[in-house]
Amino acid sequence: MSKKKSILFEAVIALVIVFLAFTVYAMISTSTTAAAIKWTTPTYDQPRYMYAGDNGILYSFTGNSIYAIDSEGRPAWNLTIPDKWSISNEWLRLKDTGDILVGGFTGTTEVSPTVASSDGVLYVYARPNITVTSTDITTVDNFTQVFAISKDGIILWSVPLESKLILYDSSSLDSVSIHASGGRVYVFHDYSETVIDSSGHVLFTIASVSDPAAVDESGRIYTVSPVSSDPLLEGGAYDYRVPSGTVNAYDASGRLLWSRDIGESVERQFLREDVRAQYDSLPLYSQGKLYLPLQDGMLSMNTDGTVNWVKRLNESARLLELMPMDSAGNFYLEHVNGANQSASSVYVLSGDGSNLSQPVPYDEYRSWNYKAGKDGILYYVSGSAAANRSLADLDTLKLTAYDLKNASALWTYTIPTYKKTTITLDATSIRNIFDPYTSSDILGGSQQRYPYGSTSAKVFGQSDVIVLPSEGRVYASYSDYNYEYPIVSGQSQCVYAMGLAAISNDGRQEWQYSTVSPVTAMAEGNGTLFYSTMDGKISAAKFDPATGLTISIITYLFIRFIAVGAVSRARSRLDKNENRNVVLKFIAEHPGSTLYEIARGIDMNLGTARYHVLILGINHRITSQKADNKYVRFFLNSNTYSKEDQVLLSFIRREPTRKVLGTLLEKPGRTNVDLSRELDIAESTISKYIKELSSKEIIMKEPLPGGRFAYSIRKEYVERVAMALESIKCAA
Repeated sequence: MSKKKSILFEAVIALVIVFLAFTVYAMISTSTTAAAIKWTTPTYDQPRYMYAGDNGILYSFTGNSIYAIDSEGRPAWNLTIPDKWSISNEWLRLKDTGDILVGGFTGTTEVSPTVASSDGVLYVYARPNITVTSTDITTVDNFTQVFAISKDGIILWSVPLESKLILYDSSSLDSVSIHASGGRVYVFHDYSETVIDSSGHVLFTIASVSDPAAVDESGRIYTVSPVSSDPLLEGGAYDYRVPSGTVNAYDASGRLLWSRDIGESVERQFLREDVRAQYDSLPLYSQGKLYLPLQDGMLSMNTDGTVNWVKRLNESARLLELMPMDSAGNFYLEHVNGANQSASSVYVLSGDGSNLSQPVPYDEYRSWNYKAGKDGILYYVSGSAAANRSLADLDTLKLTAYDLKNASALWTYTIPTYKKTTITLDATSIRNIFDPYTSSDILGGSQQRYPYGSTSAKVFGQSDVIVLPSEGRVYASYSDYNYEYPIVSGQSQCVYAMGLAAISNDGRQEWQYSTVSPVTAMAEGNGTLFYSTMDGKISAAKFDPATGLTISIITYLFIRFIAVGAVSRARSRLDKNENRNVVLKFIAEHPGSTLYEIARGIDMNLGTARYHVLILGINHRITSQKADNKYVRFFLNSNTYSKEDQVLLSFIRREPTRKVLGTLLEKPGRTNVDLSRELDIAESTISKYIKELSSKEIIMKEPLPGGRFAYSIRKEYVERVAMALESIKCAA
């Protein structure tokens, strides 16, 4: 009897649970804050890049393979471009030009295809699959190819374009762009614009074009003429041209309509990859007007070549790289403070040039913490790590929405990294969490460099946030993980928190969904989020399950690939190179080393070390400091060393100033004469070192009788100096 009662009781409890579950489901399904996975489809490999076409098809790129997915998540077709071509190329984008071979410029590398779509046809730009072994810049005369692919995955035609390929190791320095509209394809290459019709016939080519052309609704083409850079980059080895002040207009047949010299140079703009497709032309074209960025402002021109207005800032300015314009036609101009990049500023200029805002503070030094921008709102991610990181101590990540027009923070959202998962790393989980290049090397490479048992396991951590603003909300994907290193399959532990969140425009969490693999790319269409993950899947998350939205309403057509952790699509290839890993490890163990010290310390050719330092630097793995005005010194870009620490280590790395600081640490209150005698250094030389250290406020002086001064390390620097001296001693 008791057994029957028990069964009856369990049945009642089960019915109650089912009822409660149904009630909760009904509440969720009628709520505007519900989220559900609409569909998930596996791909053939880890998606390296996604592109949303104009025909409701989602294209996923992996190497030379293209996978098309229809609006219901079903595979439509897949196509592999022949190996003689390469469609996913590594591009070296210059931000501030200078001597490339010694890293005297800023920029970034990107690994992405160059694509466009129109009327259901996908257009893909391909380069010959060639590499160079020289560490110098190499120019190769060859042909590139434009492929037209139908909605069924059939190659309709291909057009060869005679091109000069400018290569630096595995990166391409030449600039290309492809745009399709009005039954035509516009290809910018080799400082020219080639126009192809929908049947694959080359209609004409406009020569001497500095940047991708602008095309208006009637098919008129607007360009800026180029001039050679002054001074020549790499002594002329790199054919790098810059915009002049001459603006040209051509009709739809390629006939020149007019040419105007505005009397000063137009400025080329560096733009983030996720906005480049929309704003990469010179001049810019919007609502029947042409806009030309100048060195200190903006010029507006009518389509007949007459000047509409000019607005100047009275200081240098450039378009804000992640949000050059908003939907209302306002421009966002950044002034970079060369002396202190953290004290840079942004101005908001109205589209008619009538109103220029007061400067709004902007931290250019940490510009990559600004993840996205839309309609005057910047989205900034800040993170903090535990002082003594343990496996369970994930970074604390916060997303802040900042209103540039009103110079105020709207809200701050704390990423839910408290939802943690602990796993034991094996080949599958490593591949699903780390990027493919790292996963192929991380087991063998870590064991080769650090055989397990030869050193105690250390905890390493990485985190990253991808931000996608949309109408009414902003989406954030996050990956935050710690792992034991060196990694031993089946033994090393990893703790992670990964997922997606939708945040309303007032900062409230609308929904959150945990994932088991990092998100690599996102797109949104009227409340439905489409995203890919590192484990090779593409999914659709529906904001409101009752809406029944489909992928065909996606209007956001350019989606960037972001790699796992702090490594972007371009940066995901860094760990593949063993020499680069050796350089990075040396910098981690010898912070503040010069290029020569790095090359000597790892027994590497100076040119090879210079190249790897360049790639690590432009991808923000390392940062440089020239605090002592003598040598460029390199540090990990991981918030391990503050600016003050970098300045101090720069002096500690120099033997004479290290001796001065070591002496003052042990014997504070020494004079120039004392230091000269004890260190056997000329008094005039000691005076020079004292002046350098005093200018950085590391040491202070106290007056003595007779007009002399006694020098000591400032109180706030005593412990820092002691620790820095000890670290140098240990590293040696």
